[in-house]
Amino acid sequence: MTTSMSANSGASPSASGQDLGDCPSLLEIWGKQAFLQVVVLGGLLLITFWNPIRMNLVDRWIHDPDWSHGWLVPLFSLYFLHTHRGRFLSAERQTNYWGLVVMLFFIGAYISSYLLYPINFIRPYYFLGTSMGAVLFIGGWRVFRFAWFPIFFLVFAIPIPENVYVQMTMPLRQLASMVGGSLLPLILPGLHAEVQGVVIEYSYRGGLPGVLNVEQACSGMRLMMAFVTLGVAMAYLGNRPLWQRLVMVLSCVPIAVFCNVIRVTITGVLHIMKDEPLGEAWNFDALSRGTPHALLGILMLPIAFGLFALVGWVLSNLYVESSVSVEADLSSVADLSVEELSERSGAKDQPS
Repeated sequence: MTTSMSANSGASPSASGQDLGDCPSLLEIWGKQAFLQVVVLGGLLLITFWNPIRMNLVDRWIHDPDWSHGWLVPLFSLYFLHTHRGRFLSAERQTNYWGLVVMLFFIGAYISSYLLYPINFIRPYYFLGTSMGAVLFIGGWRVFRFAWFPIFFLVFAIPIPENVYVQMTMPLRQLASMVGGSLLPLILPGLHAEVQGVVIEYSYRGGLPGVLNVEQACSGMRLMMAFVTLGVAMAYLGNRPLWQRLVMVLSCVPIAVFCNVIRVTITGVLHIMKDEPLGEAWNFDALSRGTPHALLGILMLPIAFGLFALVGWVLSNLYVESSVSVEADLSSVADLSVEELSERSGAKDQPS
């Protein structure tokens, strides 16, 4: 179900996307007719799906701090396409009608979401599916293989339903409470702490008992979503084997959890010490809430990126020792003369 439509001939950069500065534009690659098809079809998609884009995406990015990173995701997708635009030169464009089938399927599902089952949160996914079908329809499989991931990456900009989001934060809150309740007595001698779900009950040096409640905003979910998004982008852009990219992506979750535990523990120390002389002198009560508390969450990002870079460094140096030993063996063999090599081989050939 394909119709070949070859691209303009001419020198092209390598498939790895090098020499990007010399790449011509999409208009020069595909010609005016194909470029017009892309513009018209893209405009029709935006018009068709404008309502869910505006209500389910843009409004949430503006008003919901948990999804404020959504603005960056489309920019990353455009950058992915930009870095690999040279590969489109070596790909023969083909009209693939399977893409039209995919488009019609997702458009039909989108229309039925208004007429049969009004599920709002799923409509942006129909936009992504239709976009993938449009790329397959216009460019064929060879173009689709370079464009599918930048489109798929937009998934990280689609907000999760609120009830699902709250359920996902509960295990993170419980984990932060449990680890924080274990660390606080180690940091503050004389502190007795007990964890009840997402609440840490404590008494410090025989004083009045107090309560620390790990709220939803302190679950670390916001940090995890933003960091996983950036981690996937960095793993995709890195020149690494697939298994190393997967390890780096999977490491984003424990790194985000670890950084949030640090944040909760520091906040707990400030809250417990607020009535102590040191806490009163430095106003620990004000530092444990409001803007300083939010800034503490932002300060966790450099720590997260440092740990992420450490994981990348470890993966890059896993085989350094073995490669050095091989090079040493080769150099020792190269230093041997021809006579020494013949003597060693002769000694091996003699019967014992």
